Amino acid sequence: MMFKNLTNLASAMKNMTQIGSQLKGMNARLEAARVYGSAKSGSHYVNVELSGLGVVLLISVSDELASVDQKSLLEKLTKDAMNQAVKSAKEMHIIEVKELTGGAEFFPGMNDMMQNMIK
Repeated sequence: MMFKNLTNLASAMKNMTQIGSQLKGMNARLEAARVYGSAKSGSHYVNVELSGLGVVLLISVSDELASVDQKSLLEKLTKDAMNQAVKSAKEMHIIEVKELTGGAEFFPGMNDMMQNMIK
């Protein structure tokens, strides 16, 4: 297993120019991608749209939440929706990295570390 990883690493090092180009492509795909988060409590909702890079593009709130007496619920639902969208963006990053590396684990625990990023 260790030699397979070393072979994969050597192959990757050989193709650094190609990898640089692939990273630029990955970045462009993530920038164009959209992830969504939503949180709901009864008829109250908050929806969030982020780019695949985690940039907030849109937050929409139900009209009922715009009233002052719903401030704490608005804050909670916004936090929950943002966290859901950020988790989706992280999952998208992991998929892109795995595709770029061909699923190779370049150091022990790398895949576990990436999975822990989305918890």
